Amino acid sequence: MLKKIFIFVFILSLFVLPAFVSAESVNFNSNSYTNYSEEQLVSLIAKLQKQLEEVRKSSVACVVSSRDLSVGDGFEDDLRSDVKSLQGFLYEKGFLSKKQDGLFGKNTKAALIAFQAANNLVQTGELNSETRNKIKSMTCRKSYSVDSSKINKKENSDDNYSKVKSISLSANGSAVKWSADGYSKNGFKIVWSKNSNPTYPTREGDKYIYLSESNANTTNLDAFSGSGTYYVKVCEYLGGSCGVYSNQIQVSL
Repeated sequence: MLKKIFIFVFILSLFVLPAFVSAESVNFNSNSYTNYSEEQLVSLIAKLQKQLEEVRKSSVACVVSSRDLSVGDGFEDDLRSDVKSLQGFLYEKGFLSKKQDGLFGKNTKAALIAFQAANNLVQTGELNSETRNKIKSMTCRKSYSVDSSKINKKENSDDNYSKVKSISLSANGSAVKWSADGYSKNGFKIVWSKNSNPTYPTREGDKYIYLSESNANTTNLDAFSGSGTYYVKVCEYLGGSCGVYSNQIQVSL
């Protein structure tokens, strides 16, 4: 059994990883694992499989487009697949809610402006080099490695979750700012609504912005349901759901 597991790990390092990672770097030396126990090799396989899954998730977003895109692209040219990839990224990040059709129209422009505003970029509504570099920094992986010195260490179940004790939220006009006591590795969700206690996943009438950076602390809101008073909260994002929420505030938009 132990021999079979080692052979599997060796084959994984030679063929499977290069196929998915391509130009990425995987630091794996099969000779260094010859003295590992069956339990250690099983742990190693789990780590490698987790890394492969991360590569799969980031591979599409990492190649959104290498070309500038703006309103009108995708209609009568060869840019439809590029636009569709951009729309897929904006949809995944919560800035675009409609179906991806590969046509750069007013909804895609508005979503791109919202993304640029949330990430302190010039709000051109176009996919330019500055915006592409920002998307790349958020989605592309530089390297994948397995640290064999940590294989025997028991995984802490809390490692998959953020460690935020509290979040304090305030506003200045349409700009909201927060301070987190702790670290949210998946970033933050900002949810707002004309209904009290907006949440994520959202209810009908709620809207959200997702900022994936763990150090994010400010963004601007829009009056998506007409002018008036909106209730706002920020939460630590755990991937699919929220953890700790901030205090609720009211803003006039």
